[in-house]
Amino acid sequence: MPKASIIICSMDRPKVLERCIDSLKEQTCQDYEIILCQEKGNLVELKDKGWRQAKGEICIWIDDDVVCSSLWLETIINAFNCDERVMGVSGKTIVPKEYLKNRDIFKEGLSKKLYNWFFLESKQYLPGKITSCGANTLGANYDTFYSCGLQLVDFLEPCQFAIRKWVIDRVGGFDLEYKGVAEWCDVDLCYRIKEYGKLLYHPIVSVTHYPEQDSIYKKRLDTASRYNNYVRFAKKWVKPSFKHYLYRGFLKTYFWAKEKGLI
Repeated sequence: MPKASIIICSMDRPKVLERCIDSLKEQTCQDYEIILCQEKGNLVELKDKGWRQAKGEICIWIDDDVVCSSLWLETIINAFNCDERVMGVSGKTIVPKEYLKNRDIFKEGLSKKLYNWFFLESKQYLPGKITSCGANTLGANYDTFYSCGLQLVDFLEPCQFAIRKWVIDRVGGFDLEYKGVAEWCDVDLCYRIKEYGKLLYHPIVSVTHYPEQDSIYKKRLDTASRYNNYVRFAKKWVKPSFKHYLYRGFLKTYFWAKEKGLI
């Protein structure tokens, strides 16, 4: 029986997928199986289907457009073996500069500084945190002092995260009501499993992320599902406040502007 089950959802991206799998072949630990989900469907349903087929004690989801460092899997397994209270593990996710334009993130400038100060509460360099208004930090994407050490987090990086299979089963898997590209379904799962233990950020659990502007990227411009997914998460886990509703208004406006090509 494999120690880990690596679940990859991929569709019509053979070269990208091949690059990802090649990085798995170079792992210092080869005690794993790969579960490949390539059929069409709601992404959250495919993610949920993957872990239910898994034979490993640890279920790991990775995006098909990441390349895993050679110590990635070995470090994940060691993190779980060293502390039975750890329920989930993820780590550094670096996007090369030439691919940053393909990420749906704020551009540099005054607006980003204001966003970091007000919504991220100056925690922008911390990995895996949800601030009081419900905004998520992107610190795992930065190679900074703050991302250098082991840290407890609120959520695991959506493009690469590992969870003990028994605790996924305990909470019933993913919430299948998330739609489209299913943003926030992973964070929602994290909030449910962390009631049973710790979520750990480990900087050696490192991948390089190469986001493409293809058909999958374009689906992210579906304003309605992206906003509704966030609202579903927020209603379950974020304490209502004026600042939170201001953030929701900001997100709705931001998604609309992205869809119209205004930003």
